[in-house]
Amino acid sequence: MDWKELEDSSTADLIEYIQGRQHFYEAAECAFKAFFIRFEADLTKKCRVIAIKWGYSKEDGDILSEQALDKFWKKAHLFNAQQCKSVNLNQCVLFYIYRIAQRLLVDRQRLEAEKDPYLGEEELVLEFPDLENMEIPKEKLKDLKATTELIDKALERLSTKHKIIYLTYRSYERDGKKLPRQLLKKLREELDLSQTSIRVYKKEALETVGKIIEIYGTKK
Repeated sequence: MDWKELEDSSTADLIEYIQGRQHFYEAAECAFKAFFIRFEADLTKKCRVIAIKWGYSKEDGDILSEQALDKFWKKAHLFNAQQCKSVNLNQCVLFYIYRIAQRLLVDRQRLEAEKDPYLGEEELVLEFPDLENMEIPKEKLKDLKATTELIDKALERLSTKHKIIYLTYRSYERDGKKLPRQLLKKLREELDLSQTSIRVYKKEALETVGKIIEIYGTKK
C-alpha cells in the first residue's frame, strides 16, 4: 500500500486507520504519513512560537513538533473526536497535538531543572586558578602546572576576550550542556560580543590550544 492512496482521505478516516494499527499496521503507517504531512506545517509553526517563548530555539520547536506527532502515533487510541469542542475536526486534532507538545515541553523543563548543575551565581573566569592553593595531590600538581602553562602560552597568541571565553567555558561547561543564561548574558555584555561571535572566539581558542598541546605532546 502507498500512502499517496490515502492523502485525499478525510482526517477521520486517517485517524481510524492509525487507531487500528495493531491489526492493520501497514495501512496505519501509510495513514500516519498522510496525517503527518497534513498537520506538520501548522503544528511546527505553533511549536516554534512556544519554544521561543520558553527560551528555546526555533530548531527546538521543530523537534518538539516531530516528538508530539510521534507521541500521537503511539497513543492515537486515546484520541476521541466526540470530545472535540470544535466542529472542525482538523482544528480539533491540531489543538490536541499542540497540547501534547506543551506537555512534552513542560516535562523537558522539569528534567532540565532537576539536572541543572548551575547555581545562578557563576561569574566570568578571567585567570587560571591558583593551583598551589588547591588540594591537589603532589603527583598530579606537576602535570597540571605543565598543562596550564601550555594552555596559557596558547592563549597568549589570542586576545583577552578569547582567554576569558575559553576559561569561562572550561570552568562551567558540563557534558555539552549550555552555560546558564545569566552567564552567557554577562559574556555578551562585558565582552561586547554577540552569541555568534562568542562561539567563533571559543572555536578559535580551542583550536589554538589544541595545536599547542599537540605540538608539545601533552594532553589536557
